[in-house]
Amino acid sequence: MSKKMNSIFGFPPIHKVHLTPPDEIASRLCSLIGMPFELTGKTRTDGSNVRKLVAQTLAKFPLPEPCPRSSYSIIPPKGKGVPRILLEYVDTYIVTTGDTYNLQVWNRNPAANSVQVEYKSGDILSARDVRFVFLRVDPQTHTIGSILVLSPDYIENRFGRFGKPTIKHQIIIPPRVRDKALDQNPPGIFFSDTSALSLHVKKEYTIPTSSMSDKPLLNQLFSLELLREMLVDGLIGEPLDQMATKNRGQALERLVALLLGYKISDAELLEGTFPDISNQALEVKVQDSPTVDLGRFSPQFEEFVPSCPDLTTLDVRYLMALTDAETGIIQGVILCPGAKYTTVI
Repeated sequence: MSKKMNSIFGFPPIHKVHLTPPDEIASRLCSLIGMPFELTGKTRTDGSNVRKLVAQTLAKFPLPEPCPRSSYSIIPPKGKGVPRILLEYVDTYIVTTGDTYNLQVWNRNPAANSVQVEYKSGDILSARDVRFVFLRVDPQTHTIGSILVLSPDYIENRFGRFGKPTIKHQIIIPPRVRDKALDQNPPGIFFSDTSALSLHVKKEYTIPTSSMSDKPLLNQLFSLELLREMLVDGLIGEPLDQMATKNRGQALERLVALLLGYKISDAELLEGTFPDISNQALEVKVQDSPTVDLGRFSPQFEEFVPSCPDLTTLDVRYLMALTDAETGIIQGVILCPGAKYTTVI
């Protein structure tokens, strides 16, 4: 796609009545079904590639007239939450999972009337006007199997209401911290539990009788020392799935749960609860770049955790698997309570 065409898609239409109807967008994109789409395993790269592919395909057909820059304003700060294919007011998503798909929309409530674009005429484009384009890609054959174009109203009517707006916290693990961890024997950084939780943990292993997704029971939680003893040797040297971060995270979650003796199901891995292994108040993260996505909760802010009564984000234990970006092999482990987050970095 040429730079000129790419810049055109960065403008809203002159008026929303000129947007191509959703059924027509679906018809225009049908030519992509059966085409190869190479998944790189890097979420941002794959997302950018599918967005370019959709834009290139739409550009083969008549497009709405772009609005002059002086005739509209982007309302959200820094344009966050505004569709990237602005000219057709489209957001694109890749679906690679089976029967269950967790739609995550960042920085806006899709079913709200919040203003995204305001025209000088007083007309608006709201979050509710965005059209969602889903491309289902088979991760085995790397081909596009189907395409859906859905409105927020259809999604809510068919699948239920959107939840609370997603908050996405992140932390940065500097290279010096990673180097320090990998220089240890065994490679890693390890801490004990918070003083409040240390009174309610056990240091001898017994096979769990609860589900990994059950709420933790005080006096049944394994201490961080016991978790270190049970997990580190079993994790280091193991390769994780090199697909998207979400899949690598699920692979790590499965491996940790099995090492702890839990019987697990795929449904539990897809629940996306915090912390991942609630029964042990244990959150697991893959770290192959300086930035680690934390999601809704962050150890930087103390708050009670719904799935872990009487515990706060400072008590929750974090396991970060330091993996090689090329091979996915776990090279080291950081294991600490949330309260020690600032000490780690």
